[in-house]
Amino acid sequence: MRIGTFLPTYWTNYGSAGRRTAIEEAAKAAQALGYESLWANDHIIAPATQAPMGYIIEPLITLASLVHLVPDLRLGTSTLVLPQRNALLVAKQVAALDVLSGGRVILGIGAGWLAEEFAFLGADFAQRGAVTDEAIGILRALWNDTPASFHGRFYDFADAVCEPRPTGPIPLWLCGSAPAMLRRAARFGDAWNPFGPSLPAYITGVAALRRTAGERMPLLSAHLRIRIGDTVHPDAHVAGTAEEVAAALHGYREAGMAYLICDFVADGLGDLLEQMQVMAERIAPQLLAAP
Repeated sequence: MRIGTFLPTYWTNYGSAGRRTAIEEAAKAAQALGYESLWANDHIIAPATQAPMGYIIEPLITLASLVHLVPDLRLGTSTLVLPQRNALLVAKQVAALDVLSGGRVILGIGAGWLAEEFAFLGADFAQRGAVTDEAIGILRALWNDTPASFHGRFYDFADAVCEPRPTGPIPLWLCGSAPAMLRRAARFGDAWNPFGPSLPAYITGVAALRRTAGERMPLLSAHLRIRIGDTVHPDAHVAGTAEEVAAALHGYREAGMAYLICDFVADGLGDLLEQMQVMAERIAPQLLAAP
């Protein structure tokens, strides 16, 4: 099993450390502790009723800022809300990040859930599923063909040049547990990466994916908010002592999870770095050694 860690890109209060320091220190710790990848999430703008979503720092720019700081780590999004962005621009930006990082990008995409955000951006919330399907086709066309053409309901172009192309195939991870996203993962995805599923829900999702995907079964991942320690945090999907967290994660591993994105629920930078260390030194060895 492989393990990545989430950057503190969405906190509303960074204390004395500040946002830039927290992100850079977490990235350097991930490199030093042997994590495989760094991850960032995405919301562009939010209504006041969902104010925390509006604090998230833009993921592609954030990951680009870390390219030379963590030369050994893969850089992923979990999750980029694809249908509220222009697919051609996403193709260009992600290809640039892949080229400049030496082929280390993983693009995790979702269809989104915040209707007000789509409205702010002039994007079609009602048709977001259909737009997502077209956008995936556009990414693949622009990354593989020069010139590229695409003829769809929402996008239509021919003989387009969009260089540089990625260094190689960019893994496309489909994020979400809705039936439509499971179907997309089975059809298009290199991985299925749901956010915060309970273990029973994960088992159910894996079974549904196996029925649909057949021989082209994607990699099984999960993005889980984890709290290691005695303090109770209601936002955590998996929480408890190191031993309790390890036991819970074994359940996901036995259900098929081959990649874990650790999104630590932390009270500031020091707490985050401590949990990252406990995971790397005490929990990860158990998960990696399990049969």
